[in-house]
Amino acid sequence: MLKNIINFYRVSQPKLCNEESLSEPKRRLKRLQWSTFLAATLGYGMYYVCRLSLNVVKKPIVDEGVFSETELGIIGAVLFFTYAVGKFTNGFLADRSNINRFMSTGLLVTALVNLCLGFVHSFILFAVLWGISGWFQSMGAASCVVGLSRWFTDKERGSFYGFWSASHNIGEAMTFIIVASIVSALGWRYGFL
Repeated sequence: MLKNIINFYRVSQPKLCNEESLSEPKRRLKRLQWSTFLAATLGYGMYYVCRLSLNVVKKPIVDEGVFSETELGIIGAVLFFTYAVGKFTNGFLADRSNINRFMSTGLLVTALVNLCLGFVHSFILFAVLWGISGWFQSMGAASCVVGLSRWFTDKERGSFYGFWSASHNIGEAMTFIIVASIVSALGWRYGFL
C-alpha cells in the first residue's frame, strides 16, 4: 500500500514530442504555463480561504460561548506550529512529487477539516483538527513554487512568481467578503462549511 501511495505522488515522466510542427509545441507550452500559473494562483488563494476562516468566525464563537479568547489563541498557535513544521517537510516532499496531486491533496484535506470544524464543540478536538489543517495547508506554497520553477525559465520566473505572490491577497479578499457575508447571514458554523 505504501508503494502505491509513493507511486501516486511520484513525479510524472516527461512525454516525448511526436511529429508536430514547431509552432504547435510552443503554443502548447504557453497554454500549459498559463494553466499552471492560474492553478497555482487560484489554488493558493483557496488555501488562504481555508486558513483565514477562523479569523472571521472568532467573534461569533466567543459570543456564543463555544470557546474563550484564550482557547482561540491556543488553537491559532497550534496552526502556526504545525504549519511551520509542515513547510519544512512539505517543501522537501514537493520537490520530489507530482505537484498537481500533492497540492490538490493538501487543499482537499484542508477543506475537509474545515468542513468538520463546523460541527465541533470540543476545544481539544478543534485544536487537533486545526493543527492537522495547518500541516496540510503547508503543502500549498511549496507546490506552487516548485510548479513555477519547473514551468518557467529563469528570465520569466521572477515576473510570474511576483504575480503569484499576490494570490494570498486574493484568498484574503475572498475570505473577508464571501465568508464574512456567509457568517453574518447564517452563523459561524457555515463559515467553515
